[in-house]
Amino acid sequence: MIKFKHSTVLIPVDFSETSLLAIKHGAFFTQLTKANLHLLHIINSNFGAQNMFLPKVAIEDFSDIESKAMAKLGELAAGIQADYGVKANCIVRLGSASTAITEVANEVDASLIVMGTHGYSPIQELVIGSTALKVFTKSPCPTMAMNNHATHVGYRKIILPMDNTANSKQKVNYAIEFAKKFSATLQVVALMQQGNESDGPAFNVVLKQISDRAAEQGVTVHAEILKGVVNSARSTIKYCEENGGDLIVIMTDQDAELSGVFLGPYSQQIIHLSKVPVLAIRPVELYTTKGWSLVPGGN
Repeated sequence: MIKFKHSTVLIPVDFSETSLLAIKHGAFFTQLTKANLHLLHIINSNFGAQNMFLPKVAIEDFSDIESKAMAKLGELAAGIQADYGVKANCIVRLGSASTAITEVANEVDASLIVMGTHGYSPIQELVIGSTALKVFTKSPCPTMAMNNHATHVGYRKIILPMDNTANSKQKVNYAIEFAKKFSATLQVVALMQQGNESDGPAFNVVLKQISDRAAEQGVTVHAEILKGVVNSARSTIKYCEENGGDLIVIMTDQDAELSGVFLGPYSQQIIHLSKVPVLAIRPVELYTTKGWSLVPGGN
């Protein structure tokens, strides 16, 4: 069972537009949940003369970067304190961005990472992967990411796409508990692939189970089956836009877990195309005598 936790929020900050937007989402989340908040900036030693500061900061030598970064994080922390009444701890690290984010997440026992993406093209993401995509597959906790379209802060209608894969149900408990915390409606949509109409009865059972479980938690649910789906990701995005969703909850894919770098095609497309934040949860694994396997169901 993957449970919703909200003890510590980690926000990686590279001072880009999307990372500053992530601060708004993370600060809002922290304000409501009373979680601890950490701001993290990573200095990549391979790119000492970075133009990551907006507005640009004059840096005379590489040793000066850390103090300048800490000062700018301090300014952001002061703004968070003023706007949200939340104190933020500032951390600066040297190294690879995705590795450092994962390391710090483990050190502070993060329960959620909130970060911006930079709008790489689908081809670039598939070939090299962005920092956000790598964090999704390495993170010890759920990760929420958004692009610069996700300007609305707050989660009143949560989209929960379901398919017939083994790990799809693992996100259900987390999504229900998240919806309860934010007094949100849960929009559950079963994605029935074109030609797989025989899956209808099984989907009806799953949707009934989710609705019953949500009702026990006092969460309002709207559930439906989307038939004739050709591209699951694009159908999910369209459904979200048509139904006014402001958060999509997905699982990272098994092939991504095995590679440690790439998310599966569905997850990549959702992250790239979504105009609202995407919350991705890694599947729980169980070691058996036959090797690693997914824990079924998340019941």
